[in-house]
Amino acid sequence: MNNLSKALTFLFLLIVSSLSAQEQGILHVTEEFSIRTLLDHRKSLNFQKDRKLKVWSVQLLLSRDKYLATRKVVEVKKITKNITSKVDWFYQAPYYRIYAGAFYTKLEAATLLDLLLDDFPDAIVFKNTEARPSDM
Repeated sequence: MNNLSKALTFLFLLIVSSLSAQEQGILHVTEEFSIRTLLDHRKSLNFQKDRKLKVWSVQLLLSRDKYLATRKVVEVKKITKNITSKVDWFYQAPYYRIYAGAFYTKLEAATLLDLLLDDFPDAIVFKNTEARPSDM
């Protein structure tokens, strides 16, 4: 009986302490100044208009012919119409380049490459440092 009364007393105290803890329901969080500064800096970087991202993309074509580049972009957009990846051509002297996609991982870019490899056998995955947040 002595053990039973001790167990009941312990159980009673446990219930009373949990009830008093639930009644207060106030939580005070103190944020360090350095963390707030870091988060504010990251937020300001995210909203810069000229911000560039480092992402993985697929280079489909490299040509000196602008007409060919624009025609191939239309073809790629038809092939990838169900995929939300941006396809566009760029001029970097003396070549026109067709880039597709802007992915955070190389595996995602390789998946797109696999889809387009039959039509573009020379396509490659590369690290694109000129992508904008709107390309994602």
